[in-house]
Amino acid sequence: MQLDSYNCELCILQKVEKVSHLFFGCNFAKRCWNTIGISYTSTRTPQQIIRQVRNRLGLPFAMEIILLMTWSIWKMRNAWMFNNEDPTVERCKLTFIQEFSMLRHRAKPRHLPMMEVWEQSQDTYP
Repeated sequence: MQLDSYNCELCILQKVEKVSHLFFGCNFAKRCWNTIGISYTSTRTPQQIIRQVRNRLGLPFAMEIILLMTWSIWKMRNAWMFNNEDPTVERCKLTFIQEFSMLRHRAKPRHLPMMEVWEQSQDTYP
């Protein structure tokens, strides 16, 4: 696809919008991850970051958390690019929490108590 620019529109770094930058290197993305208490070494590859986050979370639904936050960041980016809606970290977290709530409807019953505790702990993050 030919575009005027391939630079990230979500941060002031104006780096080329590659997967690694969009979801993990962008200042906006880092702030979104921080709202759910996740930090990582952004100079690593996406695979290393995912492994690092999964290990730190130590939850059976860690990959779901990772996928839902990347999905929420993607939705913020698309709302900005296609609907001219200003991306906010707060709206990204709200999107994440809404998606996580929906995830609980299809979760294994044995994980539900742990998921509820984890979700409630998110009130402590900005």
